[in-house]
Amino acid sequence: MRKLINSVAILTAASVFAIVTGTGNAESQESDTETADPGDRRLAPVTVTARKKAEPALSAPLSVSAFTGEQLEAQGVVSFDQVLSTVPNAGQSGGIGGNLQGLISIRGISTLVRFVGLETGVGLYVDGVYTGRPENFNQDLIDIERIEVLRGPQGALFGKNTIAGAINIITKTPDAFEAQAELTAGNYNLFQARAGISGPIVEDTLFGSLTASYTDRDGYVENAGVGGDLDNADLTTYRGKLRWTPTAGSEFILAADALIDRGNPAFFEVTDVAFIDDPSEATPFTVNIDQPNFLDRDVWGTSLTANIDLGGGTWTTVAAYRDTSFDAGLDDDKVPFRFFVDFFSSETNFSSLETRYAGTINDRIDYVAGLYYFTQEADNVSNFALGDFLTGFPGVEPPIDLTSSVDTDSIAAFFNFDIALTETLSLELGGRYVEEEKDAVHVQDDMTGIFGSTSFTRSRTDDDFSPTVSLSYESPMGYTLYGRYAEGFKSAGFNTDFVSAGSNLEVEPEKARSFEVGFKTPLFDNRAQLNVAAFTTEYEDLQLSQIAGAGVSLNNAAEAEISGIEADFTAVAGEFWDFNASIGLLDATYDDFPGCPVPGAETGPTVANCSGNFLNLAPEVTAQLGAQFTYPVSNSLDWIARADANYRSEVFFEPQNSDRLSGDGRTLLNLRTGIVSDKGWELFAWANNVTDETYVNFADDRSAIFVNTTASYGAPQTYGVTLRIKR
Repeated sequence: MRKLINSVAILTAASVFAIVTGTGNAESQESDTETADPGDRRLAPVTVTARKKAEPALSAPLSVSAFTGEQLEAQGVVSFDQVLSTVPNAGQSGGIGGNLQGLISIRGISTLVRFVGLETGVGLYVDGVYTGRPENFNQDLIDIERIEVLRGPQGALFGKNTIAGAINIITKTPDAFEAQAELTAGNYNLFQARAGISGPIVEDTLFGSLTASYTDRDGYVENAGVGGDLDNADLTTYRGKLRWTPTAGSEFILAADALIDRGNPAFFEVTDVAFIDDPSEATPFTVNIDQPNFLDRDVWGTSLTANIDLGGGTWTTVAAYRDTSFDAGLDDDKVPFRFFVDFFSSETNFSSLETRYAGTINDRIDYVAGLYYFTQEADNVSNFALGDFLTGFPGVEPPIDLTSSVDTDSIAAFFNFDIALTETLSLELGGRYVEEEKDAVHVQDDMTGIFGSTSFTRSRTDDDFSPTVSLSYESPMGYTLYGRYAEGFKSAGFNTDFVSAGSNLEVEPEKARSFEVGFKTPLFDNRAQLNVAAFTTEYEDLQLSQIAGAGVSLNNAAEAEISGIEADFTAVAGEFWDFNASIGLLDATYDDFPGCPVPGAETGPTVANCSGNFLNLAPEVTAQLGAQFTYPVSNSLDWIARADANYRSEVFFEPQNSDRLSGDGRTLLNLRTGIVSDKGWELFAWANNVTDETYVNFADDRSAIFVNTTASYGAPQTYGVTLRIKR
């Protein structure tokens, strides 16, 4: 808390200094990075659609980090965890499910989603379409126009399951002719090929784009047992669009995408197995399995978006369908003894329809109002086999079979008004009412006797109204001050995991209320920009899924309070230098959590109430610093060198805050250097995690099946070269 108070004082002083010096001005926000004098560059303006209207990021009264596709290319960013590592108070651990669990944390709020009964607290949207469950999160970042990371509850405009925040991905809209091809090669036999083309099909009327990517890489995890090394990559991605503009005031966009994942994931490694002493337990990135792992993940979807100018405003309708399925298998104990073998599959499909109208009243009120419908079917089938040591007969293994389904129907109405009270003062009033019905069926057939056989059928209907209110002052000098209140709502959940009969079957919806004040300003005649926000969040009925003893505990963890501050800074210095930095400070603790679950293998001190303990995946400090040097070596060639470092302090993976189930603080350094030609090609060499730091992204306790501690590690040192050609 002392760190937090000191940092608030420092950042407040910096903000006051910026206001007093008056180095920003409103006109400079519209200037471009390219000027007649290369040594007198300015920051280019950034437009965001975080409030479902286009507006300058400097004017939007909320915490949003925006990254253009060009910025992501310059930093060599190809995955979501890399994007989130540059966002204050945000990160992605991936959980123990790798590409299936996602496990994104924003401002100390995260949800471990193991099966279909729970949903995530972060909403991921692609071109206005909610992508659903976290197995959709890890996708190839291709054809990106912009990524916006919205921090804090976004219930009014983005709806349920955005209590932590929302990630808004905007892909490129086909227009003028563009073509790009890219090849990457690196260690672990990395090979990646990307290509895309976009342009007019029928002049001024019909435009199209098609982008594809393929990634192949050997595994990071050396396997002394069956099935080859783990954590390899075998990922193919496609994205296509058709854009039809039959009249000057109408636009129709048909989009489709597909992902085919055939990796051989580690999922996790074990660091402590009861009754066995295998060398792989003590050595990260090594396993010794007797049952091969596999993952077959298929994701596809299509959407139709209509934008029609009508009555002085724009009527937008987005209809979408998405389908995700996967089959996976793993050796749950990761040692050459048949303890526990796991096969599981899931299929989820949903349809959504949003229609909204955005307009203006008397040039003083911008508004958007609309309706949203969402229906989803999610099914899961799992088969677990405990080794034949239980029966004493070779090959005779008592199974545990889980069969689950959760159907969801949700309808919502929403509005948002941005009212200009004066030339400089604006009031935002927004809200969303949602009514949601869920039906769950779960059957657990346990022949081992460890968890017990049980089944349940549950139905429930919940409703919620999530308001947003903000007041913002946009100074003629260019800076913006704002205060914001927002609420968010996350769906009720069901325990479709290993359950004990009659207990922990259902949890109430979560609710978050956030108060935020922020300051955004251009500095030094728009050569730099500073954004600062301080917030506090009241977080109620936390849904906590935790492996604890003989089963999975699913609880509403009463209350938590989260306070923090975050800042990000961007600057250009002269002709050659570009800088960016961010810092997030967080104090996220349980206010009250009676019956706090205790991991089964825990031998240290435990408490009956976790009040005062840190929330899962809530680091006290996140920080990032990037610097880029660009030097013209000839009339047609620029040499670029870039360094990016990011830091995350210690995190805990369960509410008892056990050292055994925690991740130490770590600092990662990425380097990148290369040549860019004005003829349309560029060649870069790069290295990530240059110091080859070994760090734990997630850990859990599975002592019910004799696996005391598991760990999922971040990627080791990787390096390679990338050739890109653009036309």
